[in-house]
Amino acid sequence: MLDDMKSLFVLILLTANMASATPRNSAATLKQFEDDQCTFFAEGTSEKPNLWAHCCFEHDLRYWFGGSKAQRAQADLELKACVKNVAGDRWANLMYRGVIAGHGSPIKSKYVWSWGWQPERNFEPLTPSDVLFVIEQLGKLPLENQFRDHFIEKYLK
Repeated sequence: MLDDMKSLFVLILLTANMASATPRNSAATLKQFEDDQCTFFAEGTSEKPNLWAHCCFEHDLRYWFGGSKAQRAQADLELKACVKNVAGDRWANLMYRGVIAGHGSPIKSKYVWSWGWQPERNFEPLTPSDVLFVIEQLGKLPLENQFRDHFIEKYLK
């Protein structure tokens, strides 16, 4: 009897989790992820042309599903830290200042914060169901498992 109750409880939890894995607005969806490397900026130096391209990829992936203004600020700081790690303070500060200036620039890339959501969301914080939906969508992208797991742990847990 106790085992039957445990099984029923687990089934109820799984059903509830599956139901909550759709975004808050059932019509909301994420566009296919794309990235353009380091938008309006070099991906590296002339000696090492792709030195920080991986930093920009992670930043673009983070901008895809967005969240709050504080989360955007954190994503921008993570980009700066990544570039600093591979290229030093000079490049990191230059990249960071460019990203911050881009927030207010009239010249926009299509890859603004939360660009992936349809309909647009701007700075809406992600709900738990949004997070589950984003994780599900990340699972469909051709990402290395280690990168995906680290990314989810870093930004979605």
